[in-house]
Amino acid sequence: MNKNTQVETAKNGQATNKNTSNVPTGKVKSIKDAEARKKAREEQFRNFRINALRRRCARMKFTEEKTEELVKKLIEQLNAPKEYSILVMLDTKDSAMMKEALAKAKIQYKYHGDTYFSIDGNQDILAKIREIAPPKAKIYPYAKKMESVISKEEIPKKPKNKNVPHSRPKGKNVLKKRYNVANMSKKNRKNFKAQVKSLRDKWATEKAAKKKGSTTVQLNSKKSSEGLKKAA
Repeated sequence: MNKNTQVETAKNGQATNKNTSNVPTGKVKSIKDAEARKKAREEQFRNFRINALRRRCARMKFTEEKTEELVKKLIEQLNAPKEYSILVMLDTKDSAMMKEALAKAKIQYKYHGDTYFSIDGNQDILAKIREIAPPKAKIYPYAKKMESVISKEEIPKKPKNKNVPHSRPKGKNVLKKRYNVANMSKKNRKNFKAQVKSLRDKWATEKAAKKKGSTTVQLNSKKSSEGLKKAA
């Protein structure tokens, strides 16, 4: 068995270089290239949204004039400044300074605590917050979901199939109901449990009554023949 565990470079007195992550690869990332890639992604997203809207209008059998009107409305929505729900996390000692800086910049916040601020605003508000925030503050912008250009009144409702029978009685469906106990109030949870208990008591009473009304007939077992059985 070979017990030599030394590296060849160590034998020759050379230092081993295990960290190769800092070795330059010759690829330079410039700000101009990053902006070009960002612009290409935004253009790709715009085309995706427009094509998806056209396909949806075709499925809903809208006219060409109606489709172009909705596409124009979508383009205006995409060109408008994005709205954000901004969460700023900071140290307790920087809370008073951040509150004063927001007041000077005339930026209103929804609510705040010792370590956070919640603010609604567009891209300009977000850029201003990044300027006035303390160096150690962490900013989390959450883009708000845009409203659909197709109103709810224009979306056709799916017809309900009334011929499909219910697979289970209504009481059984109550027992199968799934609910989140953490989000349910104490009153609703108590009412739900009482409803389930009353249904179970009702079914137990019906089962006992059915069992009491039925009669059981005991059949006499036949004795097997004791004679010899011979093959014919």
